[in-house]
Amino acid sequence: MSSAAHAPPVDLRRKALLVLFWFVALSLLFNSLFGDMGLIQGYRQRHLVARLQQEVRTLRQGNDRLAGDISDLRHDPYRIEQIAREELGLSRPGEILFLFQEPEPGATPSPAR
Repeated sequence: MSSAAHAPPVDLRRKALLVLFWFVALSLLFNSLFGDMGLIQGYRQRHLVARLQQEVRTLRQGNDRLAGDISDLRHDPYRIEQIAREELGLSRPGEILFLFQEPEPGATPSPAR
């Protein structure tokens, strides 16, 4: 018996290599699209980074506004007076303070006499 009788035919070997090639190619394609470092995950990550950068900008603007308010409260006595008048209802000595109440919804005004 010769060794040629036991060797697989060339067509079978070629088909096996072709199947192996396509399996590897499709596996690589699938991984490049859907894997941890794939295109879809990269798109999601870029979207997340953009959203987080916008959130950071918003928080920094709020932080700058609050820092300005703190500076005003430390150095501007008129700002402190404004808050005391508006939020606490305080007045200076000798001033008359008029407090107006909002009518309750659904309440009817009393007739004038």
